[in-house]
Amino acid sequence: MRRVLLLRPRFIGDVCLTLPLLDAVRSACPQARVAYVVEREAAPLLEGDARVDELIVVRRSPSPFETLQLIQRLRRFAPEVVIDLFCNPRTATWAWASGGRVRVGYPFKGWRSSLYTHHARPRTLSAIGFHLASLEALGWGESGAPWSSGRAVSAPAPAPRLMVSEARRDEARAALRELGVPEGTMKVGFHPGARWPTRRWGPTNYAELAGAFLAAHERGFALVTAGPGDEREAIELAHALGNRARAITEWPLARLVALQSLCRVFVCGDSGPLHTSVAAGTPTLGILSRNRPAMFFPYAESAGHRAFYARVECSPCDRDLCNDLRCLRRLTPTGAWEILSSMLDGEKQAPTGAVATSGAGAAGDSGPGR
Repeated sequence: MRRVLLLRPRFIGDVCLTLPLLDAVRSACPQARVAYVVEREAAPLLEGDARVDELIVVRRSPSPFETLQLIQRLRRFAPEVVIDLFCNPRTATWAWASGGRVRVGYPFKGWRSSLYTHHARPRTLSAIGFHLASLEALGWGESGAPWSSGRAVSAPAPAPRLMVSEARRDEARAALRELGVPEGTMKVGFHPGARWPTRRWGPTNYAELAGAFLAAHERGFALVTAGPGDEREAIELAHALGNRARAITEWPLARLVALQSLCRVFVCGDSGPLHTSVAAGTPTLGILSRNRPAMFFPYAESAGHRAFYARVECSPCDRDLCNDLRCLRRLTPTGAWEILSSMLDGEKQAPTGAVATSGAGAAGDSGPGR
């Protein structure tokens, strides 16, 4: 194979989910050029990534003229294999229009599935495994391979990796100094925002958890991050925590990921930053409500990651809106602190070189605060 095209326009967490597949493509076809189509909001995750030879950035809702330009660019790239990791009507059409002779997507998608020559058939709960099944559909791997979707249930999923340069970390350190964050503190990140109510644990719970951390660690410092629309909540939470807390708002995505790589632990609900934290190499505590960890948080505890999940009577479910929310109410700050305190007792593994390595990956739903 000389040219492989990957399609996964959105979201930030889901782009992280595809990184093990990107590594597997590179392993299977080391001489191939790889192009990746992604939307603007998630593009900073892959900018400068040596695994991607051509990053093709599109708008969320491209005009007909922009769509024509995109198709022309895809045909100039001339992929031999196209792997559609999104499979919505738009990406299915792009895959077909690219001219790729081999096109991989999912079955049971109506007319979209007819545009693919090969269909991925995952045999795993893990969201990462769903993507890796696309390579098995091509015969590029066998069950039991390091990146196979049919690996043993007990085996940890492959690790997503984001390229986090030392220059980006230095930029984050400088920005923290400007905010008055002292050097040498134990930094723990807290991200209370999420797009849907069923994924929001609530600022009161985060305040109690962060307060327990600060009370237990004299050199501790809480960094409260926020995405668009959640800035006020983060500022109020940081203010309530006192002079050993700061709100991190309106930071570019690449700098936020660098900040996550500097944290001892990052605490987040089922949202995009949950997965960028893991891929940045930081032990991550996932506050999971309606989604089962086996599918959306299959991260290895051996890499320092932990899931806080109540497993209530009505979960898992796919509701974004719900009047019950017992899945969130049963997640108490006391229970979260028991997990977080044990994570803080361990030692964080330092990233190697310019790559922050982590535990296994999972799907997310969006960008910061979404």
